[in-house]
Amino acid sequence: MLALLLGPPAPVVELSVPDTRQVIVVSAPYRTSTRAQMRRFEWSPTGWEQVGRAKRAWLGANGQTPARQRLQNTGTTPAGVFSLPRAFGRGPGGSVRLPYHRITGSSYWPYDPRDPRTYNVLQSRRGSKARWRDDGEWSERLAAYGRAYRLAVVIGYNLPGAVYRDPGSGEWRARVPADTRKGGGIFLHVQRGRPTAGCVAVGLRQMRATVRWLDPAANPRIVIGTEASTGDWRRKVA
Repeated sequence: MLALLLGPPAPVVELSVPDTRQVIVVSAPYRTSTRAQMRRFEWSPTGWEQVGRAKRAWLGANGQTPARQRLQNTGTTPAGVFSLPRAFGRGPGGSVRLPYHRITGSSYWPYDPRDPRTYNVLQSRRGSKARWRDDGEWSERLAAYGRAYRLAVVIGYNLPGAVYRDPGSGEWRARVPADTRKGGGIFLHVQRGRPTAGCVAVGLRQMRATVRWLDPAANPRIVIGTEASTGDWRRKVA
């Protein structure tokens, strides 16, 4: 009788597993804000769950701007949804699951418009015939940034496609270059207490926890925006 009163059991609703199963959300009060909150989420059988507590983060000195509008040397953090394809740092990276590059004194990240095919492409060294400039403005010698790049994750903003190693020069080059107007070298890296040139920065402890957590098999993404624009982040990464 009780079963008749209650009716048939409700069907079990199986949540569809999204392609992306790890998400970092970086949200600031306003577009001009240089301080933000960073939260981590991962997919579980019952849906999205937050991992740990929200942590303070820092953005570009001029706040953020939509990725499609951002230009080089504007001091803004690109807003949008981006991949997290690889990591780099000064240590051996034993606990890092993302593809990892251990930086040396010869590691560079150029974004020089006069050489589009190396624009926003990590280089293990600078060859004698390199066209991109090593002057601190159009490229970064990664080891020179000390603590900031002790551990970092590349944010997939304006990345080129079809990167290959040129056998003649030894440079890494792109068959599909990035847009040389939009800037490069946008990372999640270590820094506390001050704005960045356009990256997202957090404290060292949070950076370590985040890099250990990131799993390339989960197709991780980072969502950057204002508190208003990131409110529907679940739909953006679906």
